[in-house]
Amino acid sequence: MAEAVLFSLATNILKSLASEMAELGGSFASQQIQLLCGAKDELQSLKGTVQTIQAVLLDAERKQWHNNQLKLWLKRLKDVFYDIQDLLDDVATEDLRQKVTPGNEMSKAVRFFFSKSNQLAHCVKVTNKIQELRKKLDQIKNDRMFHLEECQSEETTAIGRGRKTEIFAPDRAIIGRENDRKMIKHLLFDSSSTRSVSVVAIVGKGGLGKTALARLVYNDGEVKEHFGLKMWVCVSDVFDVNSIIKDILKSAKVDCQGYDHDQLPSLLHETLSRKKYLLVLDDLWNEDRNKWLKLGDWLEGGERGSKILVTTRSHTVAKVMDAKSVIHDLPGLSKDESWNLFKKMAFGDGVESSDSELEWMGLDIVKKCAGVPLAIRTIGGLLYGKNKDEWPRYKVHELPEIPEIDEADDGIMQVLKFSYDHLRSCLKHCFAYCSLFPKDYVYRKERMIHYWVAQGFIESGKGDDNLEVVAGNYLSELLCRSFLDVASKGDDGEVLTFKMHDLMHDLAQKVAGGECKIVNFNEGVSDGRIRHASFTVDTFSEEKMVSLLKTSKLRTFIFLGDGFSTLYYCHKVLSECRHCRVLDFGNTATPLPPSSFEKLKQLRFLNISRNRFIQILPDSFTDLVNLQILRLFECTNLHTFPRDLRKLVNLRYLLIDGSKPRDLPPLSELPSLRTLILMQLHALEFLQQSNTTRPFFPSLERLSLIKCSKLKGWQGMGASPVGQFTAILPNTWSCGNRGLSPVEIRATIPPGGALDHMGREKVGNKARSKLPVRSRSGIHIHPFL
Repeated sequence: MAEAVLFSLATNILKSLASEMAELGGSFASQQIQLLCGAKDELQSLKGTVQTIQAVLLDAERKQWHNNQLKLWLKRLKDVFYDIQDLLDDVATEDLRQKVTPGNEMSKAVRFFFSKSNQLAHCVKVTNKIQELRKKLDQIKNDRMFHLEECQSEETTAIGRGRKTEIFAPDRAIIGRENDRKMIKHLLFDSSSTRSVSVVAIVGKGGLGKTALARLVYNDGEVKEHFGLKMWVCVSDVFDVNSIIKDILKSAKVDCQGYDHDQLPSLLHETLSRKKYLLVLDDLWNEDRNKWLKLGDWLEGGERGSKILVTTRSHTVAKVMDAKSVIHDLPGLSKDESWNLFKKMAFGDGVESSDSELEWMGLDIVKKCAGVPLAIRTIGGLLYGKNKDEWPRYKVHELPEIPEIDEADDGIMQVLKFSYDHLRSCLKHCFAYCSLFPKDYVYRKERMIHYWVAQGFIESGKGDDNLEVVAGNYLSELLCRSFLDVASKGDDGEVLTFKMHDLMHDLAQKVAGGECKIVNFNEGVSDGRIRHASFTVDTFSEEKMVSLLKTSKLRTFIFLGDGFSTLYYCHKVLSECRHCRVLDFGNTATPLPPSSFEKLKQLRFLNISRNRFIQILPDSFTDLVNLQILRLFECTNLHTFPRDLRKLVNLRYLLIDGSKPRDLPPLSELPSLRTLILMQLHALEFLQQSNTTRPFFPSLERLSLIKCSKLKGWQGMGASPVGQFTAILPNTWSCGNRGLSPVEIRATIPPGGALDHMGREKVGNKARSKLPVRSRSGIHIHPFL
C-alpha cells in the first residue's frame, strides 16, 4: 500500500516466497523455472534481500514523515516490492489455473508446449524478471545513506480479541458539550432577524468536535419539530456550487435525475420556498465572497426563521457568508472534562484507575492535548490495555517530542500521526485505504471488509481463520482508537456503517502518499504512483483512464456515486487492468463483452450493479481463479452463468440479486464458499439442475434465499440431496452453518411454514422467534437486508 506500510508488504512477500520455494519441484510452472534457471537460488537470494530491508522498515516508516530523502528511498523500494508481489501472484495464478482445469491435463500441456505462448518461454521470462527485480532491490538497499534502527517485529497486541470497549454512536460519546448544545439551539430558535434566512457559525480549531456538536443539535427532538425541512451537506476543501446544490437536494430527498446543472439552482429555490428550513454546511473553508453569493442567492426564499448552521475553523468564512453571522467560538474541554474522556478511552467506560502513578502520568498526557477531544480520544485509545510499565515509554520518551497542540499549527496532526505510528501495519493498510472515499462518506462495514480482504490486508494467524471475522476485529480496533467513528448500528448492536473525522481523513491521505486517490480527470492526473483509485462518472474519461493505466499499476478501481449512470466504453479500460484486485462498478452500467474479463487474472473483488447490458457471464469468467467476492446486484437481464463455476476455488462470497436465471450451476461444489445470498430471482425454479458427487457446500456458513417466488426445490434432475420441499419455499428465509449437511439445510426450513423478514416463524398473523440469533449448534438466523 503506501510507503507507511511497507513492513506489512515485505511480510506478505516473504510468505509468498516461502510458499513458492516450497512448491519448487511440485507445480508445473515451478518445475520449469527450476529446470531452466535454478530459480530456487534466485528466490533464496531475493528472500535474503527482502529480509535485510524489512529489518529497518519500521524505523524508516516513522522517520520518513519529515525526511524527503528517506521518503523517496521508500517510494523506490515500494515500487519494486509491488512488482515482486505482482510477479509472484502471476506465477501462483498460472499454477492454480493448471490445477483447476478439468480434462486430460497431459494433452493440454502438450498443446500448450507447442503454442506461441510456450510455457517454457514464459518460465524463462519469469526467471529473468526475478533476477532483474533482485538487482534493483540490491541497488536500493546499497543506496541507503541514513542510519536506521533494526526492528524485526512490531508491537504485538491481540487485535480486537479480549477487548470489550463499548463503541458508542457519536451522539452518546460527547462529553462536556451540554452548554454549547443549549447555546446553539437558542441561536437557531432566535427569530429576531428580519431576513428569511440567517447564519449561525460554530468556529474552532480542528478536532474540537464542531461536527459532533452540530450533529447533536441536528438530531435534537426540539430542533426536528421547529424546522419543517432539515438538510446536511459536508462541503470540505472544494467549494463547487453545482456539487453543493446537488448534495443539498439529495439531503432534502429530491430526485435530481433528468435535471442538468443549469436547472438545479431553480429546483433548489423551489424546494426551499415557503419552508422553515435548517441547512448544515459542515467543514466549510471558502473565503471568497463571490463564490458564496453564487450559492447564497439560491438559499433565499425560505420562511422567516430559516437557519444555515456552519462549522468552520475560520471566522473569515462565517463573515464572508453574512457580515451579521452569529459566531459561537467552541472552547476546548475543561481539565475535568478532558480527564473524564481520557479515563473512558484509556481504562474503559465506567472504570476508574486505582493506581495513583498511572493517574499522575495520565493527567500529564492530557495536558498536552490542550482540551481537544480528538487528540484525547486517540492517545487514550493508544494506551488502552497497555501494562503499567509501558506507560513511561510513551510519557517520557515519545510524547515529549510532540509539541503541545496550542504551540504548533499542526500540533493536532502530529498527535494523530503519533497514534497512527503505533498501529500495526495491517491496520495502517486498512486506515489509509479509507482515503479512497470523500470526506463525510458513510462507509458500509461489509463492503469495506470485502475490500480489505481482497487487497490482502488481513493477516490470518491460522490458514483456516475466517478472514471476514478478523477484518471485523480490525474495524473494531480502529473504532475503539477513534480512527473511525460509528455512523449506525443494527438492532443487535452490530456496527453497520461508519464515518471518518475530517482530520483523520487528512491523515489517511497524507500517509497514503498519493497512492490512494479520488481521481478527477478535469483537474489532470500525472502521478504514476497511484495504486488505488476511485472515480466519478461525471469526470471520467476513457482516453485519460487508459493513459493513467499505462503509467500506473492500479490495484483498485472503484466508481463512486449513489445515483444510476451509464458508461459505454469502459471495456477498453478493463483490458489494461491486469493488476487490479478490486473492481467495483457501483451503480454504473457499462457494456461488458466476454473479452472484458480476460486480463483480470489478479481480481479478488467484483461488484456489478444495475447493469442492464450484461446478459451472459461467459465460460471464460471461470479463469478468474483468484476471485473471492462476487456481487451481481439488479443485473436484470442476466440469465446465463458459466457451467464450470467450481473452478472459482477461492470464491468466498456470492450475491445474486434481481437476475433472470431459471437454474444455476452447481454452487454446492464451490469449495471455499462461506456466504451465498440469492435474492429476487423470480425465474429461478431449481438451485442447480444436476446431481453431484462432490462435497456439498463444504465451507458454507450463511445461506440466504429471499423472494425467490418460483423456487421448487434444490435440484431439477436426479435425486435431490434434500428431497423435494414439502411446502412452498418461503419468500424470505435465511440460515447458515459451517459445513452444512443436506439434512441440516432441510431441517432449518419450518415444515409447512415460512419465516418473515426478521427470521421469525409465522403463526397465523403473529410471529414468534424460531431460532436464536446464534445457537449452540452454529445455526444462525440472519435478518438480511
